[in-house]
Amino acid sequence: MRLSTVAISILFFASSAFAQDPWPQEKLEQRQQTVINEDGGRSYLVLPATAPLVSLIKPGQEGVGDVKQRTIFLGSGWSDLSLRAREQRLSGLLGRIRDGAQVDYPINAPGNHSDAPFTFEKLDIAGNRTISDLELQQILTEVLKDAPNSNNAVYMVFLDPTLRSSLGSLLSDKHFIAYHGYLNLSGRKIHYAVVPFQSDAQVAYQTALRTFMVAALHSDNAQH
Repeated sequence: MRLSTVAISILFFASSAFAQDPWPQEKLEQRQQTVINEDGGRSYLVLPATAPLVSLIKPGQEGVGDVKQRTIFLGSGWSDLSLRAREQRLSGLLGRIRDGAQVDYPINAPGNHSDAPFTFEKLDIAGNRTISDLELQQILTEVLKDAPNSNNAVYMVFLDPTLRSSLGSLLSDKHFIAYHGYLNLSGRKIHYAVVPFQSDAQVAYQTALRTFMVAALHSDNAQH
């Protein structure tokens, strides 16, 4: 296991009519779809993009919104050295974003963000199978029982190549690219998102970024 500390902010321009909306050409129902999960609550399927991100600015500049990314890598496959560079990129999704475009500066460079990333690896998960949302919630309950306050945070859970995700009767390689939802843990509301593995690193990054943004905006704007 590897544990470090995390916090990354989402910031948007406040000068336009779309100040808090990085997808001005997308309707809300084009971003996510509400479904009933395995415990009778609501989860939200992340839908594929229909418009590019706009008005997203580099952390540290003036804007609105403050949602932290906390990252969990699930499954023994993440011990593969070939995935280390991908881990770094996924654990700092906003570190290479400026004005809606990807840029090539290191995610840990001074001034990129105010805190170092929080990343947790849980490698002792049996692979080559489907992992349900209920099992995933049980894992999160164990991992996060002593975690700090989760206000304004989205826990991004990245599955390794051997794990397939299910949400009720829905399957990750058939019905959704990712999803997010909520877990009540000792009176705390944990907002988490599940991102199944994709072999193409760039597609994986874009899917993860979209998932984080969809979940973060839901956290800011939706009523629960």
